[in-house]
Amino acid sequence: MTDLPTLEDYLNTAQRNAKSVFLDMELASGSLELNALGLPRVRSGNFAIIFKVRCSKKTYAVRCFLHMPSDLKERYKNISDTLHKGELKNANVFSDFTFLEKGIVVNGKPFPIVKMEWINGLTLGEFINKHHNDSATLTNLKNEIRILQSYLYDKQIAHGDLQPGNLIVSKDGLDLKLIDYDGMFVPGLKGKKASELGHSNFQHPERNKDNFHSFLDWFGFIQLDVSLTFLIENPNLWDLTYSDEEGILFRATDLTKPLESKIFFELSKQVVNINKLDAFTEVCINHFSSIPNPKHFYSNTFRAKKNYTYKPPFKSTESTVYTVDKSNPYLSDYQIVNGNKFPETNRFIGKRVEIIGKVVDVREGKSQFGLDRRLRPYIYLDMDELKKGKLFRIKFLPDIVEGAILSGSSLPNKKWIGKWITITETIQPKNILNHPSFPSGLLEIFVLVNNLNQVKVLSESEARYRLEGNKAKLEPASKPKTFTNLPKKLPGNQSIIDRIKKL
Repeated sequence: MTDLPTLEDYLNTAQRNAKSVFLDMELASGSLELNALGLPRVRSGNFAIIFKVRCSKKTYAVRCFLHMPSDLKERYKNISDTLHKGELKNANVFSDFTFLEKGIVVNGKPFPIVKMEWINGLTLGEFINKHHNDSATLTNLKNEIRILQSYLYDKQIAHGDLQPGNLIVSKDGLDLKLIDYDGMFVPGLKGKKASELGHSNFQHPERNKDNFHSFLDWFGFIQLDVSLTFLIENPNLWDLTYSDEEGILFRATDLTKPLESKIFFELSKQVVNINKLDAFTEVCINHFSSIPNPKHFYSNTFRAKKNYTYKPPFKSTESTVYTVDKSNPYLSDYQIVNGNKFPETNRFIGKRVEIIGKVVDVREGKSQFGLDRRLRPYIYLDMDELKKGKLFRIKFLPDIVEGAILSGSSLPNKKWIGKWITITETIQPKNILNHPSFPSGLLEIFVLVNNLNQVKVLSESEARYRLEGNKAKLEPASKPKTFTNLPKKLPGNQSIIDRIKKL
């Protein structure tokens, strides 16, 4: 297949009228969701980006591929044949979708897309972040996830990438829907290899592409169940373990060496049911082929074969987990990028990465965005000094800031200066802003925050540990396009935000 478009190619294409973008008649009659900058809002992953398109009768998630297996059309045909027939046709856990081999025109050429019904709700990660202090809601959620596992097992189906971003939750945890079917196993695909390995923070360490069968999700279901069980017992674990949508209690590092893991060690001191922790440790240590049926693991009679001792090679306190061991490096599902090194962020424009860095400045204020003449609030976390004339920043646009104010959620402020943070997102194309101090303009590279849970404050030791673990690869620098037509921010101050809070 011809090389697929880049993120920048898709973004440039999506700025045109939908009629000239989509070959599907219904999508061509719709309109793309825009962010506060007046640009198409994009949600991104390792293999695809998603645009939200509103049509007259329905709203769709349009999945555009950055990477795809050569046999994706055949895979989606088998998946479609399975999910659109018989009892599964009306199953509440799946979203209606269509694979379109020629769905979007980029640079004059047609490329495939998946047109999927838009599902309203929170991702599993967003939902748990919102309700991690509510044991009753988490208990309902845990039970629904168990029901989902049983249903998929009965139908001999596996999702292939069971992780928080691929589960949409609504009705206070009583309704679950799976999205993103690229890596799904259905009986018609028996004999093939997996097209992807799923998010490493939710997969068995031994998983490889030869593992492609109906019990592919067993480890993920067990891990989610264990995580929810311990959060129900102790909600403080959410913050202690820096949990977010990319990792709930555990990370790939912990799953690879549980006996040396700081998280397993902390849990061994705090959990009520130590057998549940030991049993999960055993699942991680044993071979992939030995993963038990989650239904059996859920049972109170399921026992670990032995009691384990957890000995992390570092010191720990109740308030902070310190990590200094280099023999057990941090493993990320994404490239690690130092947000305080501009050349490094520049190198990975258009890529979804895990960014770690220290906040240099916090800029708060109001500005006009896109075609909207109103003054709306924004917050920017600068990871470089402005005086350099080029910087990387993390942007909280008005929809995020206003939503947080309405919900009473906390937002970054000047006290964040000097704090270490992490966010996993796609680095956007370069932008040149008019600035009185820089005749040639202020050069910025940035990421856009899609939900508050994405940005986590880390201890300095944890931040340095992560930066050491998966250092940036020296990939060839691309030649990203530069956008000069984005709106320029206006000076502002905290008093503006304070006034909004009083409304």
